Amino acid sequence: MKRIETEVLVVGTGPGGSMTAAMLAEAGQDVLMVEEGRQLHVDSSPDHSLAQMEEKWRSGGLTAALGNPKVTYIEGRCVGGASESNAGLYHPPIAQVLEDWRTQFQIEDFGADLLAPHLESVVDTLGVSRRPNGYSPASDRLVEGAEKLGWKWAEIERFWRYETTADGREVGHRRSMSETLIPRAVNAGARLMSQTRVLKIERNGRRAVAAIAREVGADGQPQMIRIEMKRLIVCAGAVQTPLLLRNSGWGGVVGNGLTLNPMVRIVARFPEPVNRPSFGVPVVQIEEFKPAMTLGCSYSAPPHLAMWLEGSPAEVRKSLEDWERMAVFYVKVCGQGRGSIRQMPILGDALVRYRTHPNDFAAMSEGLARLAKALFEAGAEEVHSPLPGVEALRHAGQADSLRGILNPRNSSLSAIHLHSSVRMGEDTARCGADSHGRLHGADNVWVNDSSLLPTSPGVNPQGTILAIARRNTLRWLGA
Repeated sequence: MKRIETEVLVVGTGPGGSMTAAMLAEAGQDVLMVEEGRQLHVDSSPDHSLAQMEEKWRSGGLTAALGNPKVTYIEGRCVGGASESNAGLYHPPIAQVLEDWRTQFQIEDFGADLLAPHLESVVDTLGVSRRPNGYSPASDRLVEGAEKLGWKWAEIERFWRYETTADGREVGHRRSMSETLIPRAVNAGARLMSQTRVLKIERNGRRAVAAIAREVGADGQPQMIRIEMKRLIVCAGAVQTPLLLRNSGWGGVVGNGLTLNPMVRIVARFPEPVNRPSFGVPVVQIEEFKPAMTLGCSYSAPPHLAMWLEGSPAEVRKSLEDWERMAVFYVKVCGQGRGSIRQMPILGDALVRYRTHPNDFAAMSEGLARLAKALFEAGAEEVHSPLPGVEALRHAGQADSLRGILNPRNSSLSAIHLHSSVRMGEDTARCGADSHGRLHGADNVWVNDSSLLPTSPGVNPQGTILAIARRNTLRWLGA
C-alpha cells in the first residue's frame, strides 16, 4: 500500500476545505488536500448542462433524501465542490439567526458583530458583484409583481467578476474555489490529490492517525493509499463529512439533525418573451417574507422547463413550442424538518433520510399563492399548478386556490443547500463539534464546512460557510 505523510490532511475542497487549506498553507503548515472528484476547469462544460451535471455533481445530480416525500438534492463532487457549478449567490447571514445559534447551541465567541470581519474578508478575497447589464426578463417580471404588491425585493450579489472586452461586452467569470482559494493554497505549498476518496480514518483512542483512501491513477486504475497525518480536518459536505466520521467510529449525534431548505417550482407563461438562458441564473429574489420563505426565478432553458411542466410527454412537448414565453419560478422555505446520514448496507454509500415538517408544506403552499399573485400582477397569462392533472391558473383570483395544496403524498421537492449534520456548539447533546469545529470526543479532528451550521440559515449559505471556516482556522492558528 502506498504511504504518504502530511502534517494536516484536509478532506474535501469545497468552500470550507479551500479556505482552511489556503490559510493553513499560508501560515507555513504542511497541508495535503484530497478530493474525491476530478480536477476540472471552471468552464470545462456549459453551465446547467447535462455534461456539467455528470462532471461536477455526485451521481449526475440524481441524489435524494428518503422520506415522505423524498427530496432530491445536489452534492458537488469535483475540485472546488459545489462552487464550480452553483450560482455563487452571496447573501450575508441574518443577524437574528446567528444570535439564535449562539444561544440555543451554546456557541462561544460568536455572533453577527464577531463574524462581520470574516465576512468582509471573504468579500474582499473572492469579490462579489451585481450584473452590469440588468436582470433577465423573467426577473424583471418578478420585480414588477413585487413592486405592485408593495413587497421588498433585492438583487443578490454573486461571487462573480465582470470584465469589459475590447468590443465593449461585459463578460462574467465565476469566482469558484478552483479560481481563487485553491490556487492560493497550492502557491503556498499545499499539495492537492484529486480522484482520491477517503474511506476510513484509523484511530488511536481519541486521535486520528491515518486515512485509508482509494486513489484513481492517471491510467484509470484505483490503488489503496495510507495517509498519515498529525491533524485531520474534514470538509466533505453535510452528507459525506458525517458519513466518513461515523464509518471511523465517531458516532453519537454525528450525522443527526440534518437540515435543508425544501423548494417547490412552478411555470408561468407571459404574453411576451421572458426566457433568455444567456442571462444565466436569475439573481432577483422577493425578500418580503425572509427568512421563513424566499420567492425567486430559476434557470429556465427548455430542458429545465420540461422538468417542471406537468402532463404527458406529448403535452409537455407541445408546451415547449412556446418556451420563450415561459419561465420557472420557485418557493424556498427555511425547513423545519430534520434528517440523518447513515451508511447504506452493503454498498457503503450515504443513506440520507429526511422528514419534511408539516409546517413546511403549509409554508410552501402559502408561498405558491403569493408567488402566483405576483406573477399575475406582472402580466402572466397562466400559472401552471405544480400538481399533475390540475389545470393551469388563468387569473389572480385563482391564486388562493394554491393555499394548502401541498402534502406528503403529492409534492415533488428539491433542495440545493444541506447543513447541520455535525452542528457546532458546546451543547454536546445536540452538537457534534465544539464552538470552533473540533470534533467532540477527538483530540486532533476538526470539521469546517456546512455540516457545522446548526440550522438552516434562511439565505444562501456560501458566504456564511466561508466566514465561519475563516473564523475557525484563525482560532486554530492562535490568531
